[in-house]
Amino acid sequence: MLSSRRSQRRMQSGRDDRSSGLHRDAQTPARPPRRLTPEARKKRRNEIRRLIGLLQPYRGRLIIGALLLAVTSGLGLIFPLVIRSLLNTILQQHDAALLNNVALALIGVFVLQAILGAWQGYLLTSVGERLSFDLRTGLFRHLQRLPMSFFDQRRTGELMSRVTNDVTVLQTSLTSNVLPLISQILTLLGSLVIAFAINWRITLFVLGVAPPAGIIVAILGRQIRRTTRGVQEGLGSAGTVLEEALTAPRVVKSFAREGYEDQRFSSRMRESLRQALRRALAQASLGPLIGFVGFGAVVAVLWFGGHEVLANRLTAGDLIAYIFYLALVIGPLIALSNVYSQIQAALAAGDRVFELLDEPVEVALAQTDAPKMSAIRGDVTFDQVSFRYPERPSQDPDQRRSEVLSQLNFHAAAGQVVAIVGPSGAGKTTTLSLLLRLYEIDHGQILIDGVDIRSVDIQSLREQIAVVPQEPVLFGGTIAENIRYGKLEADDTLVRAAAAAANALNFIEQIPEGFNAIVGERGVMLSAGQRQRIAIARALIRDPRILLLDEATASLDNESEALVQDALNRLMLGRTTLVVAHRLTTVERADQILVLDHGVIVERGTHAELIALDGLYARLYTRNFEDLVGTPAYLANIQAGAK
Repeated sequence: MLSSRRSQRRMQSGRDDRSSGLHRDAQTPARPPRRLTPEARKKRRNEIRRLIGLLQPYRGRLIIGALLLAVTSGLGLIFPLVIRSLLNTILQQHDAALLNNVALALIGVFVLQAILGAWQGYLLTSVGERLSFDLRTGLFRHLQRLPMSFFDQRRTGELMSRVTNDVTVLQTSLTSNVLPLISQILTLLGSLVIAFAINWRITLFVLGVAPPAGIIVAILGRQIRRTTRGVQEGLGSAGTVLEEALTAPRVVKSFAREGYEDQRFSSRMRESLRQALRRALAQASLGPLIGFVGFGAVVAVLWFGGHEVLANRLTAGDLIAYIFYLALVIGPLIALSNVYSQIQAALAAGDRVFELLDEPVEVALAQTDAPKMSAIRGDVTFDQVSFRYPERPSQDPDQRRSEVLSQLNFHAAAGQVVAIVGPSGAGKTTTLSLLLRLYEIDHGQILIDGVDIRSVDIQSLREQIAVVPQEPVLFGGTIAENIRYGKLEADDTLVRAAAAAANALNFIEQIPEGFNAIVGERGVMLSAGQRQRIAIARALIRDPRILLLDEATASLDNESEALVQDALNRLMLGRTTLVVAHRLTTVERADQILVLDHGVIVERGTHAELIALDGLYARLYTRNFEDLVGTPAYLANIQAGAK
């Protein structure tokens, strides 16, 4: 049975997440626009530099792509000059041969431009795919190194959204816009230079449209960034509902809650849709508004340039060429506005990705210079250990949690069985978690063979410990893969031997596919007792010196419990075993029993000694005894004691 304290902690964590803005409710309005402070501008610049830094590993490909873009952009600038020459010289001279040569040269230019464009497109796409791969694998690797307290305070669907949706936005925004940005800037600058050379008076006249265009881009850009973050947060919240509903279909159907789950998912998606439509409006408005300003400039050029032609300060060919170059200026302006909107989307997605990457890794994993723990005997000591679960930085100091464990002292000699019992929320499971260093203690020491576990490499520590939980989590592969998870290099003979020792071989051989049978997500194709025996086989194949049993038989029927208990008895032989249990079958024969209440050991001793005390243990035992008398598990326990 999971402790009420742990349940309350998770519920509180969910509330903390929602209050922190990671899981905004569907009815929560979007944040109003705010003027950026100098500190916020500095932060924004750092974010942009960090986004560009994501492309650093691919700079070689990007440089080549940029050179190709420069060439293709330069080739594109030639065409208006050819038109100008055609109107001003070739047609006036009626030179057909020169006209043919110019046409052939233009075809050659366009063919070269197409080839270079295809090469550049491939380089750009490959950078995008590599960026996506590296970023997702890096995020997953980082997630694996985060402490348990982080996962206590986050929801799976939200984390999945950051690894999938946000990375997709970053990939699209960065790789689809960085090099095109260079191309558009080159085209814009080149067109302005040539246009200025043709007629500087018209160019200065046209540049008057730049300020209003800049204001439009700035206003709509901020709107795009805000709504993009809202879209991503909505998708993350919807992903959480999706993950919960798909991983618990039996609960949903048993309680006839399909409509409720549909409403929950729809409300989250509706909020994401609302933000997406606001973003779409801003993005759709940006280009046309810039285009309107730009094409208004074309009309102005026709009017102003026409007067220049009438005044003999400009030829008709110059005016046509100038309009071509003006179009080349307008095109980049519209494209740059779209690039700007995409960069704002990348900044919003980058905020969420970098927020995850900036989470500090597990303290134990950060100790890269810690020595390896050598092979242990299994002597375990808790010396004045106190612990409280980590608090969120935003948590109200008046609501801080009290200590889960306080001044915990006990010693388990190598090979002994120590049972930990007590009411729900007493700190039993937490004690096992601390031995694995899933959390860091606040005070005291935990020693194995006299060595403080905080002074050694955490992987070498955990490799010598095995856990059999109350609700074992199996992966969606085969039975053999799940057993071999305890020892990846184990061959088929070892896998089969572990299954036999765990009383799992009989039911495995009755399945047509045997060890190659797919267990389904979380082992859904197997019964609870079968999943538990697979978990025991996984622990057996690991051959640990220390074994942790966290209520390993609490959720089983009587027949399954007898089989599992028999397998556990084999597993416990010669190993130091810490048992968290409410049931009698393991507790009675333990070398030492610790009775926890509110994080404090209130009683300790053997079964007979604690019964004689007539205290908390005796009351728990009497209640459990009445529940178990006459069951197959009880009879099996009596027979084992007689032997």
